[in-house]
Amino acid sequence: MSSSRVLSWGAAALLAVMLAGCASFPETRPLEQVDASAGYRYANLNEGRNGEDLFVILTFSGGGTRAAALSYGVLETLRDSWVEIDGERRNLLEEVDVISSVSGGSFTAAFYGLHGDAIFAPNGRFQNNFLYRDVEAVLKGQLFNPYNWTRLMSPTFGRIDLADEVYQGLLFDQASFADLAAHGRKPFLLINATDMVKGSTFTFIQSQFDPLCADLESVTLSRAVAASSNFPVAFTPLTLNSYPGQCDFQEPRWVANGLRDLDANPRRYYRAQSLRTYQEPQRDYVHLLDGGVADNIGLRLPLTALRSNDLAWSVARKMALEQIDKLVVIVVDARNQEVSAFDRSPQAPGLGSVVSSIATTPMANYSFDSVELLRQTMRTRADAQRESREREPAGEAMHQVELYRIYVGFDQLTDEAARNHYLTIPTTFDLPAQQVDDLRQVGGRLLEASPCFQSLIGGHHDEMACIHGGS
Repeated sequence: MSSSRVLSWGAAALLAVMLAGCASFPETRPLEQVDASAGYRYANLNEGRNGEDLFVILTFSGGGTRAAALSYGVLETLRDSWVEIDGERRNLLEEVDVISSVSGGSFTAAFYGLHGDAIFAPNGRFQNNFLYRDVEAVLKGQLFNPYNWTRLMSPTFGRIDLADEVYQGLLFDQASFADLAAHGRKPFLLINATDMVKGSTFTFIQSQFDPLCADLESVTLSRAVAASSNFPVAFTPLTLNSYPGQCDFQEPRWVANGLRDLDANPRRYYRAQSLRTYQEPQRDYVHLLDGGVADNIGLRLPLTALRSNDLAWSVARKMALEQIDKLVVIVVDARNQEVSAFDRSPQAPGLGSVVSSIATTPMANYSFDSVELLRQTMRTRADAQRESREREPAGEAMHQVELYRIYVGFDQLTDEAARNHYLTIPTTFDLPAQQVDDLRQVGGRLLEASPCFQSLIGGHHDEMACIHGGS
Protein backbone atom coordinates (compact mmCIF):
# COMPACT_ATOMS: atom_id res chain seq x y z
CA MET A 1 0.00 0.00 0.00
CA SER A 2 1.40 3.40 -0.95
CA SER A 3 2.27 5.91 1.74
CA SER A 4 -0.25 8.37 0.28
CA ARG A 5 -3.04 5.81 0.60
CA VAL A 6 -2.02 5.05 4.19
CA LEU A 7 -2.12 8.75 4.94
CA SER A 8 -5.58 9.11 3.38
CA TRP A 9 -6.94 6.19 5.37
CA GLY A 10 -5.38 7.62 8.51
CA ALA A 11 -6.89 11.04 7.82
CA ALA A 12 -10.32 9.46 7.29
CA ALA A 13 -10.03 7.53 10.55
CA LEU A 14 -8.92 10.65 12.40
CA LEU A 15 -11.83 12.60 10.92
CA ALA A 16 -14.25 9.87 12.03
CA VAL A 17 -12.92 10.02 15.58
CA MET A 18 -13.16 13.82 15.57
CA LEU A 19 -16.75 13.68 14.32
CA ALA A 20 -17.65 11.18 17.00
CA GLY A 21 -16.10 13.32 19.68
CA CYS A 22 -17.83 16.48 18.47
CA ALA A 23 -21.36 15.05 18.18
CA SER A 24 -23.51 16.06 21.12
CA PHE A 25 -27.11 16.74 22.07
CA PRO A 26 -28.35 20.36 21.71
CA GLU A 27 -27.56 22.37 24.82
CA THR A 28 -30.37 23.85 26.88
CA ARG A 29 -29.59 27.49 27.61
CA PRO A 30 -29.30 28.61 31.24
CA LEU A 31 -32.00 30.86 32.66
CA GLU A 32 -30.52 33.97 34.22
CA GLN A 33 -33.71 35.17 35.89
CA VAL A 34 -37.05 33.56 36.67
CA ASP A 35 -39.79 35.81 35.34
CA ALA A 36 -43.38 34.67 35.79
CA SER A 37 -44.48 37.16 33.12
CA ALA A 38 -42.25 35.54 30.50
CA GLY A 39 -41.79 32.10 29.02
CA TYR A 40 -44.19 29.33 28.09
CA ARG A 41 -46.71 29.48 30.94
CA TYR A 42 -50.49 29.25 30.95
CA ALA A 43 -50.86 32.72 32.45
CA ASN A 44 -48.94 34.25 29.54
CA LEU A 45 -51.27 32.95 26.83
CA ASN A 46 -53.80 35.27 25.23
CA GLU A 47 -57.37 34.13 25.75
CA GLY A 48 -58.72 35.83 22.63
CA ARG A 49 -62.21 34.42 22.11
CA ASN A 50 -61.35 31.37 24.22
CA GLY A 51 -62.40 32.42 27.71
CA GLU A 52 -62.47 30.19 30.77
CA ASP A 53 -66.21 29.95 31.41
CA LEU A 54 -66.13 26.84 29.23
CA PHE A 55 -62.88 25.13 30.21
CA VAL A 56 -61.86 22.16 28.05
CA ILE A 57 -58.98 19.78 28.77
CA LEU A 58 -57.89 17.06 26.36
CA THR A 59 -55.49 14.25 27.22
CA PHE A 60 -53.84 12.18 24.48
CA SER A 61 -52.31 8.83 25.38
CA GLY A 62 -49.29 7.03 24.02
CA GLY A 63 -49.38 4.30 21.40
CA GLY A 64 -47.39 5.33 18.31
CA THR A 65 -49.32 6.11 15.13
CA ARG A 66 -52.34 4.35 16.66
CA ALA A 67 -52.54 7.05 19.34
CA ALA A 68 -51.75 9.89 16.94
CA ALA A 69 -54.54 8.83 14.57
CA LEU A 70 -57.13 8.30 17.32
CA SER A 71 -56.44 11.72 18.84
CA TYR A 72 -56.48 13.25 15.35
CA GLY A 73 -59.98 11.85 14.80
CA VAL A 74 -61.11 13.41 18.08
CA LEU A 75 -59.73 16.79 17.01
CA GLU A 76 -61.61 16.51 13.71
CA THR A 77 -64.87 15.83 15.53
CA LEU A 78 -64.34 18.71 17.96
CA ARG A 79 -63.68 20.98 14.97
CA ASP A 80 -67.10 20.03 13.60
CA SER A 81 -68.95 20.32 16.95
CA TRP A 82 -70.63 23.39 18.41
CA VAL A 83 -72.16 24.37 21.73
CA GLU A 84 -74.42 27.24 22.64
CA ILE A 85 -73.55 29.23 25.76
CA ASP A 86 -75.52 32.31 26.79
CA GLY A 87 -77.02 32.50 23.31
CA GLU A 88 -73.62 32.36 21.63
CA ARG A 89 -72.66 29.50 19.31
CA ARG A 90 -69.12 28.39 20.05
CA ASN A 91 -66.83 25.90 18.34
CA LEU A 92 -65.61 23.18 20.69
CA LEU A 93 -62.12 22.86 19.24
CA GLU A 94 -61.56 26.60 19.58
CA GLU A 95 -62.59 26.30 23.24
CA VAL A 96 -59.84 23.81 24.15
CA ASP A 97 -57.70 25.34 26.89
CA VAL A 98 -55.20 22.55 27.67
CA ILE A 99 -53.87 19.49 25.85
CA SER A 100 -51.81 17.07 27.92
CA SER A 101 -50.07 14.37 25.88
CA VAL A 102 -47.58 11.53 25.95
CA SER A 103 -45.69 9.58 23.30
CA GLY A 104 -47.68 9.08 20.06
CA GLY A 105 -50.33 11.54 21.18
CA SER A 106 -47.67 14.24 21.54
CA PHE A 107 -47.11 14.39 17.77
CA THR A 108 -50.74 15.37 17.21
CA ALA A 109 -50.81 17.75 20.18
CA ALA A 110 -47.56 19.52 19.31
CA PHE A 111 -48.35 19.97 15.62
CA TYR A 112 -51.83 21.30 16.39
CA GLY A 113 -50.47 23.58 19.11
CA LEU A 114 -47.93 25.01 16.66
CA HIS A 115 -49.94 25.17 13.44
CA GLY A 116 -53.61 25.10 14.48
CA ASP A 117 -56.09 24.10 11.78
CA ALA A 118 -53.29 23.52 9.26
CA ILE A 119 -53.09 20.05 10.80
CA PHE A 120 -56.32 19.18 8.95
CA ALA A 121 -55.05 20.03 5.47
CA PRO A 122 -55.70 17.05 3.16
CA ASN A 123 -52.33 15.72 2.07
CA GLY A 124 -50.78 18.39 4.27
CA ARG A 125 -47.55 18.07 6.18
CA PHE A 126 -48.96 16.23 9.19
CA GLN A 127 -50.79 13.67 7.11
CA ASN A 128 -48.09 13.15 4.48
CA ASN A 129 -45.00 13.32 6.67
CA PHE A 130 -46.28 11.50 9.73
CA LEU A 131 -49.75 10.04 9.94
CA TYR A 132 -49.60 8.14 6.64
CA ARG A 133 -45.84 7.74 6.45
CA ASP A 134 -43.58 4.88 7.44
CA VAL A 135 -41.72 6.90 10.06
CA GLU A 136 -39.99 3.78 11.34
CA ALA A 137 -38.31 3.37 7.95
CA VAL A 138 -37.07 6.96 8.13
CA LEU A 139 -35.68 6.37 11.62
CA LYS A 140 -33.98 3.15 10.57
CA GLY A 141 -32.56 4.87 7.51
CA GLN A 142 -30.83 7.38 9.75
CA LEU A 143 -29.63 4.67 12.10
CA PHE A 144 -28.01 2.71 9.25
CA ASN A 145 -26.55 5.77 7.56
CA PRO A 146 -22.72 5.40 7.82
CA TYR A 147 -22.43 9.13 8.45
CA ASN A 148 -24.29 8.67 11.73
CA TRP A 149 -22.26 5.70 12.93
CA THR A 150 -19.38 7.89 14.03
CA ARG A 151 -21.77 10.39 15.62
CA LEU A 152 -23.37 7.58 17.64
CA MET A 153 -19.93 6.69 19.00
CA SER A 154 -20.04 9.91 21.01
CA PRO A 155 -21.09 9.43 24.65
CA THR A 156 -23.25 12.56 24.42
CA PHE A 157 -25.15 11.74 21.22
CA GLY A 158 -27.57 8.84 21.03
CA ARG A 159 -30.35 7.30 18.99
CA ILE A 160 -32.89 9.66 20.53
CA ASP A 161 -30.93 12.62 19.14
CA LEU A 162 -31.20 11.11 15.67
CA ALA A 163 -34.96 10.76 16.23
CA ASP A 164 -35.09 14.42 17.24
CA GLU A 165 -33.49 15.36 13.92
CA VAL A 166 -35.94 13.16 12.00
CA TYR A 167 -38.95 14.79 13.69
CA GLN A 168 -37.51 18.22 12.92
CA GLY A 169 -37.25 17.36 9.25
CA LEU A 170 -40.66 15.72 9.01
CA LEU A 171 -42.82 18.06 11.09
CA PHE A 172 -41.36 20.79 13.24
CA ASP A 173 -38.27 22.32 11.58
CA GLN A 174 -36.51 24.49 14.18
CA ALA A 175 -39.72 25.61 15.90
CA SER A 176 -39.14 25.99 19.63
CA PHE A 177 -41.09 26.85 22.74
CA ALA A 178 -40.07 30.44 22.08
CA ASP A 179 -42.34 30.25 19.02
CA LEU A 180 -45.22 28.87 21.10
CA ALA A 181 -44.68 31.61 23.68
CA ALA A 182 -44.53 34.25 20.94
CA HIS A 183 -47.84 33.41 19.29
CA GLY A 184 -49.32 33.06 22.78
CA ARG A 185 -52.51 31.27 21.85
CA LYS A 186 -54.31 28.38 23.47
CA PRO A 187 -54.32 25.47 23.91
CA PHE A 188 -51.63 25.25 26.56
CA LEU A 189 -49.50 22.22 25.68
CA LEU A 190 -48.36 19.80 28.35
CA ILE A 191 -45.91 17.53 26.52
CA ASN A 192 -44.96 14.89 29.08
CA ALA A 193 -41.87 12.70 29.40
CA THR A 194 -40.55 10.68 32.36
CA ASP A 195 -37.57 11.59 34.51
CA MET A 196 -35.46 8.43 34.33
CA VAL A 197 -33.91 8.91 37.80
CA LYS A 198 -37.12 9.69 39.67
CA GLY A 199 -39.66 7.82 37.58
CA SER A 200 -41.97 10.85 37.71
CA THR A 201 -43.60 12.92 35.00
CA PHE A 202 -41.48 15.70 33.48
CA THR A 203 -43.48 18.30 31.56
CA PHE A 204 -42.12 20.75 28.99
CA ILE A 205 -43.44 23.97 30.53
CA GLN A 206 -41.34 26.78 31.96
CA SER A 207 -42.42 26.16 35.56
CA GLN A 208 -40.85 22.68 35.28
CA PHE A 209 -37.62 24.25 33.98
CA ASP A 210 -37.46 27.04 36.60
CA PRO A 211 -35.83 24.95 39.38
CA LEU A 212 -33.30 23.75 36.77
CA CYS A 213 -32.51 27.40 35.98
CA ALA A 214 -32.95 26.32 32.37
CA ASP A 215 -34.64 28.23 29.56
CA LEU A 216 -37.41 26.20 27.93
CA GLU A 217 -37.59 28.66 25.04
CA SER A 218 -34.25 27.30 23.78
CA VAL A 219 -35.75 23.80 23.44
CA THR A 220 -37.27 22.72 20.12
CA LEU A 221 -40.71 21.14 19.92
CA SER A 222 -39.17 18.18 18.12
CA ARG A 223 -36.97 17.55 21.15
CA ALA A 224 -39.92 17.61 23.54
CA VAL A 225 -41.84 15.20 21.32
CA ALA A 226 -38.78 12.95 21.02
CA ALA A 227 -38.51 12.81 24.81
CA SER A 228 -42.23 12.13 25.19
CA SER A 229 -42.09 9.22 22.71
CA ASN A 230 -38.72 7.87 23.86
CA PHE A 231 -39.59 4.18 24.23
CA PRO A 232 -37.03 2.50 26.56
CA VAL A 233 -34.31 0.36 24.93
CA ALA A 234 -35.40 1.30 21.39
CA PHE A 235 -33.94 4.75 22.03
CA THR A 236 -31.35 6.15 24.39
CA PRO A 237 -32.48 8.56 27.14
CA LEU A 238 -32.82 12.19 26.07
CA THR A 239 -30.62 14.60 28.01
CA LEU A 240 -31.27 18.18 29.12
CA ASN A 241 -28.84 20.54 30.81
CA SER A 242 -29.58 21.69 34.34
CA TYR A 243 -28.08 24.66 36.20
CA PRO A 244 -29.54 24.47 39.74
CA GLY A 245 -28.70 27.39 41.99
CA GLN A 246 -27.50 29.58 39.12
CA CYS A 247 -30.60 31.78 38.92
CA ASP A 248 -32.94 33.52 41.35
CA PHE A 249 -35.45 30.67 41.54
CA GLN A 250 -37.65 30.90 44.63
CA GLU A 251 -39.29 27.66 45.69
CA PRO A 252 -43.10 27.94 45.71
CA ARG A 253 -44.54 28.12 49.22
CA TRP A 254 -46.60 25.00 48.75
CA VAL A 255 -43.45 22.85 48.53
CA ALA A 256 -42.42 23.37 52.17
CA ASN A 257 -46.00 22.76 53.26
CA GLY A 258 -46.23 19.68 51.05
CA LEU A 259 -43.13 18.15 52.62
CA ARG A 260 -45.02 18.11 55.91
CA ASP A 261 -48.00 16.31 54.33
CA LEU A 262 -46.73 12.75 54.01
CA ASP A 263 -49.58 11.27 56.05
CA ALA A 264 -52.31 13.80 55.32
CA ASN A 265 -51.61 14.24 51.59
CA PRO A 266 -49.01 11.79 50.27
CA ARG A 267 -49.53 12.79 46.62
CA ARG A 268 -48.65 16.37 47.48
CA TYR A 269 -45.69 15.23 49.55
CA TYR A 270 -44.13 13.31 46.66
CA ARG A 271 -44.78 16.17 44.22
CA ALA A 272 -43.00 18.54 46.61
CA GLN A 273 -40.15 16.09 47.11
CA SER A 274 -39.77 15.68 43.35
CA LEU A 275 -39.61 19.43 42.71
CA ARG A 276 -37.05 19.99 45.45
CA THR A 277 -34.65 17.39 44.04
CA TYR A 278 -34.25 19.52 40.91
CA GLN A 279 -32.57 22.15 43.06
CA GLU A 280 -29.81 19.78 44.22
CA PRO A 281 -26.47 21.23 43.09
CA GLN A 282 -25.15 17.92 41.78
CA ARG A 283 -27.97 17.54 39.22
CA ASP A 284 -26.24 18.92 36.14
CA TYR A 285 -28.37 16.92 33.74
CA VAL A 286 -31.87 15.46 33.47
CA HIS A 287 -32.34 12.23 31.52
CA LEU A 288 -35.78 11.57 30.06
CA LEU A 289 -37.69 8.51 28.86
CA ASP A 290 -41.10 7.98 27.25
CA GLY A 291 -43.86 9.85 29.07
CA GLY A 292 -45.89 6.66 29.22
CA VAL A 293 -43.49 5.14 31.74
CA ALA A 294 -44.89 7.50 34.39
CA ASP A 295 -48.35 8.22 32.93
CA ASN A 296 -49.41 6.76 29.59
CA ILE A 297 -52.66 8.66 29.46
CA GLY A 298 -51.40 12.19 30.12
CA LEU A 299 -53.91 12.70 32.89
CA ARG A 300 -51.84 13.08 36.05
CA LEU A 301 -50.96 16.78 35.74
CA PRO A 302 -54.54 17.78 34.81
CA LEU A 303 -55.70 15.76 37.82
CA THR A 304 -53.36 17.77 40.03
CA ALA A 305 -54.82 20.96 38.54
CA LEU A 306 -58.34 19.69 39.35
CA ARG A 307 -57.51 18.60 42.90
CA SER A 308 -55.03 21.20 44.12
CA ASN A 309 -54.31 24.93 44.26
CA ASP A 310 -50.56 24.34 43.96
CA LEU A 311 -50.24 24.77 40.20
CA ALA A 312 -50.15 28.26 38.74
CA TRP A 313 -53.00 27.27 36.40
CA SER A 314 -54.99 25.41 39.07
CA VAL A 315 -58.45 24.49 37.80
CA ALA A 316 -59.61 24.03 41.40
CA ARG A 317 -58.77 27.66 42.09
CA LYS A 318 -60.49 28.85 38.92
CA MET A 319 -63.66 27.02 39.98
CA ALA A 320 -63.46 28.49 43.48
CA LEU A 321 -63.12 31.98 41.95
CA GLU A 322 -66.20 31.24 39.81
CA GLN A 323 -64.24 31.64 36.57
CA ILE A 324 -65.44 28.29 35.18
CA ASP A 325 -69.08 27.43 34.50
CA LYS A 326 -68.55 24.26 32.46
CA LEU A 327 -65.56 21.94 32.90
CA VAL A 328 -64.97 19.36 30.18
CA VAL A 329 -62.25 16.70 30.42
CA ILE A 330 -61.90 14.41 27.39
CA VAL A 331 -59.54 11.46 27.83
CA VAL A 332 -58.36 9.85 24.58
CA ASP A 333 -56.91 6.46 25.41
CA ALA A 334 -55.36 4.45 22.56
CA ARG A 335 -54.16 1.62 24.76
CA ASN A 336 -53.82 -1.75 23.11
CA GLN A 337 -54.20 -5.24 24.50
CA GLU A 338 -52.01 -7.57 22.49
CA VAL A 339 -52.84 -11.24 22.80
CA SER A 340 -49.99 -13.07 24.52
CA ALA A 341 -49.10 -16.73 24.10
CA PHE A 342 -46.67 -16.76 27.03
CA ASP A 343 -49.01 -18.75 29.26
CA ARG A 344 -49.28 -21.53 26.70
CA SER A 345 -45.62 -22.51 26.71
CA PRO A 346 -43.08 -23.56 29.34
CA GLN A 347 -40.43 -21.61 27.46
CA ALA A 348 -39.38 -18.37 29.15
CA PRO A 349 -40.17 -15.24 27.11
CA GLY A 350 -37.22 -13.61 25.34
CA LEU A 351 -35.60 -10.35 26.37
CA GLY A 352 -37.58 -8.29 23.85
CA SER A 353 -40.88 -9.70 25.09
CA VAL A 354 -39.92 -9.11 28.71
CA VAL A 355 -38.94 -5.49 28.05
CA SER A 356 -42.16 -4.87 26.11
CA SER A 357 -44.25 -6.40 28.89
CA ILE A 358 -42.50 -4.41 31.61
CA ALA A 359 -42.92 -1.21 29.64
CA THR A 360 -46.58 -1.62 28.63
CA THR A 361 -48.52 -3.76 31.13
CA PRO A 362 -48.03 -1.46 34.15
CA MET A 363 -48.93 1.50 31.90
CA ALA A 364 -52.39 0.06 31.25
CA ASN A 365 -53.01 -0.59 34.95
CA TYR A 366 -51.84 2.90 35.91
CA SER A 367 -54.01 4.48 33.19
CA PHE A 368 -57.09 2.71 34.55
CA ASP A 369 -56.26 4.07 38.00
CA SER A 370 -55.94 7.61 36.59
CA VAL A 371 -59.30 7.42 34.84
CA GLU A 372 -60.94 6.19 38.03
CA LEU A 373 -59.28 9.01 39.99
CA LEU A 374 -60.76 11.50 37.54
CA ARG A 375 -64.20 9.97 38.07
CA GLN A 376 -63.74 10.15 41.84
CA THR A 377 -62.53 13.76 41.68
CA MET A 378 -65.54 14.88 39.68
CA ARG A 379 -67.93 12.91 41.88
CA THR A 380 -66.51 14.61 44.95
CA ARG A 381 -67.02 18.05 43.39
CA ALA A 382 -70.54 17.18 42.20
CA ASP A 383 -71.52 15.84 45.64
CA ALA A 384 -70.14 18.97 47.34
CA GLN A 385 -72.11 21.19 44.98
CA ARG A 386 -75.32 19.26 45.58
CA GLU A 387 -74.88 19.31 49.37
CA SER A 388 -74.16 23.03 49.25
CA ARG A 389 -77.34 23.68 47.26
CA GLU A 390 -79.39 21.72 49.78
CA ARG A 391 -77.74 23.27 52.83
CA GLU A 392 -77.15 26.91 51.93
CA PRO A 393 -79.78 29.64 51.40
CA ALA A 394 -80.44 30.67 47.82
CA GLY A 395 -77.54 32.65 46.36
CA GLU A 396 -75.04 31.48 48.98
CA ALA A 397 -74.32 27.98 47.70
CA MET A 398 -70.91 27.18 46.26
CA HIS A 399 -70.43 27.96 42.58
CA GLN A 400 -72.21 25.33 40.53
CA VAL A 401 -69.98 24.01 37.74
CA GLU A 402 -71.34 21.68 35.10
CA LEU A 403 -68.89 18.75 34.97
CA TYR A 404 -68.32 16.66 31.84
CA ARG A 405 -66.06 13.58 32.00
CA ILE A 406 -65.70 11.94 28.61
CA TYR A 407 -63.62 8.85 27.90
CA VAL A 408 -62.67 7.76 24.37
CA GLY A 409 -61.17 4.27 24.30
CA PHE A 410 -61.43 1.12 22.25
CA ASP A 411 -63.03 -0.82 25.10
CA GLN A 412 -66.08 1.45 24.63
CA LEU A 413 -66.84 -0.34 21.36
CA THR A 414 -69.88 -2.58 21.80
CA ASP A 415 -69.06 -4.90 18.89
CA GLU A 416 -66.67 -7.53 20.24
CA ALA A 417 -64.93 -8.19 16.92
CA ALA A 418 -64.32 -4.48 16.32
CA ARG A 419 -63.17 -3.99 19.90
CA ASN A 420 -60.65 -6.82 19.65
CA HIS A 421 -59.45 -5.53 16.29
CA TYR A 422 -58.60 -2.06 17.57
CA LEU A 423 -57.19 -3.31 20.88
CA THR A 424 -54.67 -5.47 19.02
CA ILE A 425 -53.36 -2.83 16.58
CA PRO A 426 -49.61 -2.78 17.24
CA THR A 427 -47.68 0.11 18.73
CA THR A 428 -45.64 1.23 15.76
CA PHE A 429 -44.89 4.31 13.67
CA ASP A 430 -45.95 2.54 10.49
CA LEU A 431 -49.59 1.58 9.97
CA PRO A 432 -51.42 0.87 6.70
CA ALA A 433 -53.35 3.85 5.32
CA GLN A 434 -56.68 2.08 5.71
CA GLN A 435 -55.95 1.40 9.38
CA VAL A 436 -55.12 5.08 9.94
CA ASP A 437 -58.40 6.05 8.26
CA ASP A 438 -60.28 3.61 10.48
CA LEU A 439 -58.63 4.97 13.62
CA ARG A 440 -59.53 8.54 12.71
CA GLN A 441 -63.14 7.53 12.11
CA VAL A 442 -63.48 5.44 15.25
CA GLY A 443 -62.05 8.29 17.36
CA GLY A 444 -64.83 10.55 16.12
CA ARG A 445 -67.52 7.87 16.47
CA LEU A 446 -66.53 7.04 20.04
CA LEU A 447 -66.61 10.70 21.01
CA GLU A 448 -70.01 11.27 19.43
CA ALA A 449 -71.38 8.07 21.00
CA SER A 450 -70.61 9.31 24.50
CA PRO A 451 -73.85 10.26 26.30
CA CYS A 452 -71.90 12.90 28.19
CA PHE A 453 -70.63 14.44 24.93
CA GLN A 454 -74.17 14.48 23.58
CA SER A 455 -75.39 16.23 26.71
CA LEU A 456 -72.63 18.84 26.21
CA ILE A 457 -73.46 19.69 22.61
CA GLY A 458 -77.19 19.34 23.30
CA GLY A 459 -77.05 21.95 26.06
CA HIS A 460 -78.60 19.79 28.78
CA HIS A 461 -76.18 18.68 31.50
CA ASP A 462 -76.70 15.04 32.48
CA GLU A 463 -74.88 14.44 35.75
CA MET A 464 -75.64 10.73 35.72
CA ALA A 465 -74.11 10.26 32.28
CA CYS A 466 -71.11 12.51 32.93
CA ILE A 467 -70.18 11.74 36.53
CA HIS A 468 -71.86 8.70 37.99
CA GLY A 469 -72.52 6.57 34.95
CA GLY A 470 -70.37 5.39 32.07
CA SER A 471 -68.42 7.51 29.64
